[in-house]
Amino acid sequence: MTLKKLIFAGALSALVTMGAAVAPASADSIKYTLTDGSAGDVITFTLPQDPTPIATNADWFAESTTVTIDGVSKTEDVTFYDTNFSGGLSIASTPEVDGILDQAGAQLYSGTTSAPKLLTETNITLTCTDIMPATSCSADKYDAPTFKLNAVDIPTATPEPGSFALMLAGLGFLGLVMVKARA
Repeated sequence: MTLKKLIFAGALSALVTMGAAVAPASADSIKYTLTDGSAGDVITFTLPQDPTPIATNADWFAESTTVTIDGVSKTEDVTFYDTNFSGGLSIASTPEVDGILDQAGAQLYSGTTSAPKLLTETNITLTCTDIMPATSCSADKYDAPTFKLNAVDIPTATPEPGSFALMLAGLGFLGLVMVKARA
């Protein structure tokens, strides 16, 4: 490969890398933290921002994930409801049986129940409610009157491409200067 072709390939690589360096960042996952202010219970789980539901209905969709409650982790079904069905979410080992938590409030996703996009929320109050036909609120394991919800982005861990792009651009520029000086 001639020096000119090598320099051209380096400069082209630098331009492509710089284009990737300015691409907007987006979240891949949402981390949910539910906190009961009265008893101090903390429930956390993480879901993809664009989940593939395990079950859907016109008013809700469910996703299975690891839920950590007061430091103990277990796989549970988390169901998100639209505003026609009280909004909010519920957590249960088996849908409609063994209720852990039923909380009504804002709709926590956009799109449809078959293609939802989870939303980030900060300091949202969810209220204990009876979501039928599931168990009544008072029968839930965690039946606090309210929980505070924080749902935050977990951005993809990506390397900082700016330094690499700057280095390649500088090398490409030096190569072009050297070719120009030889000519």
